[in-house]
Amino acid sequence: MLEDSTVDLGDVQMHKKVIGDIAAATLKEIPGVHLARFGILSSIFGIFGYKNYPGVSVRLDKEGAVSLHMRVVVEYGLNIPSIASRVQDTVRAAVERAADIDLREININIQSVERGDASCG
Repeated sequence: MLEDSTVDLGDVQMHKKVIGDIAAATLKEIPGVHLARFGILSSIFGIFGYKNYPGVSVRLDKEGAVSLHMRVVVEYGLNIPSIASRVQDTVRAAVERAADIDLREININIQSVERGDASCG
C-alpha cells in the first residue's frame, strides 16, 4: 500500500518585479537590442548592484493575467519587426520556463535606433 508522502508547505508567491528581472536578463541574449535607459540614476543604481529596469513594466489585470511592456533600443540596420518578434518569442519562452507563467501579451516599444555595436547587445 502506497502512502501519499507529499507535504503542503504553503503558497509560493512571486513579485511582478521577478518577471521583469527575467525579461531584462533574457534581452541580453539577443544581439542588437537592449533596454532603453532613462537618465543617470539607472546607471548609478547599477553601479551599486541595485536592479532597476525602468524599460520593463509588468501589469496584472483583474482576471490575474500578466502583461509585459518593454521599451528597447535597436541597432541600426536590423529589421525592426523581426527583432521585436524575436524579443517577444524569447522573453515569452524564458518567463514560461522560469516562472511557469503564461503571459497574455508582450508589448515592445522601440524607443530609438542606434548605430554601432558599442551601445547594443
